[in-house]
Amino acid sequence: MKKIAILGASKPHLQLYTKAREMGVETYCFAWKEGAYCKDFADHYYDISITDKEAIARVCRDEHIDGILSNALEIAVPTMAYVSEKLGLNGISYETACTARNKYKMREKVNLAKASLQPAYRLYKEGESPDRFPVIVKPTDGSCSNGVTKVEDGPSFVTAIERALSASSNNEILIEECIEGREISVESLSFHGRHYVLMITDKETTGAPYFVETAHHQPTDLPGNIQRRVRESVVKILDAIGIENGASHTEFKIDRKGNVYFIEIGARGGGDFISYDLVLLSTGYDYVKGMIEVALNEFTEPNIESGSYSGVYFLGEDVGYVKDFIEKNSREPWVYRYEIEEAPLKKLKKSQDRTGYIIYQSDHRILIPEKKGIDN
Repeated sequence: MKKIAILGASKPHLQLYTKAREMGVETYCFAWKEGAYCKDFADHYYDISITDKEAIARVCRDEHIDGILSNALEIAVPTMAYVSEKLGLNGISYETACTARNKYKMREKVNLAKASLQPAYRLYKEGESPDRFPVIVKPTDGSCSNGVTKVEDGPSFVTAIERALSASSNNEILIEECIEGREISVESLSFHGRHYVLMITDKETTGAPYFVETAHHQPTDLPGNIQRRVRESVVKILDAIGIENGASHTEFKIDRKGNVYFIEIGARGGGDFISYDLVLLSTGYDYVKGMIEVALNEFTEPNIESGSYSGVYFLGEDVGYVKDFIEKNSREPWVYRYEIEEAPLKKLKKSQDRTGYIIYQSDHRILIPEKKGIDN
């Protein structure tokens, strides 16, 4: 029986454990005990932080692990790569993982390879102020929109820097040109340097200043010529950064002229149910199974079907009408799953502020009706 180590044990990661069991793979779970929902679904559990790469490597070596995996969990990427490299497992190098975790380093790699258009960018130096506004301020090691702010003027810049620093562990801040346009993300799977673009996702956000994502829809409705350029850019970016194995989540902005700007990449599948649910619902391809196959070095090329639409709407104070939408439509046949937390709606400043969601699958994109008159 093959053995796989899985980093992370919160409820969203349950599919990693259930899919591995379905595939006849023995699972080794690594996570702090508090909040480790999935530990009871694993064959073996270790109360070890997912950032303690040396301790996890020792256990994996002693247990003769065949592969290591995580998903939609940015802080797990370096540990996953470190263990893979030390034990000769199928994955990415530790250097590549560190590049993919640092927004400045990834921009430098993409720039050197001329892999894609990018916003103008630079690292923040203490005491400086941009020559022109607006700009985007973000920590180089952030995720889930934490610490990201669109800044319109000098006084707001100081506050944005403080906010970004509070969300950073390396105290490194990136200042970027603000590209106006629609946001998309791309899910891919790579095996031995060959890349498979699975799906392009259209995004809705709160907009400035925090750009918290409020909805995702698959497939994209971008024109075919732009989709082709996006797919070509993804492959070039993956090659430039060195992501040869595993899932990846790449974000772009498309301006009014149709220019495709690279925003950032994660060496893991997308969060917000994108990689765990939406890809399977819209394509029929089991993305999670594919991730496990790559980690075990036993990969079957994806068979992508088309014809279904899927998506998710999130609940928060900024989009309070979503609660009414969920309550009115919860029994509709296109509803895949929904949840409303028993908590007050929060202003969306980061992804963790959301208090509910509804996931759909249909033969068309499900749109929330005209928002006028809806009680927020």
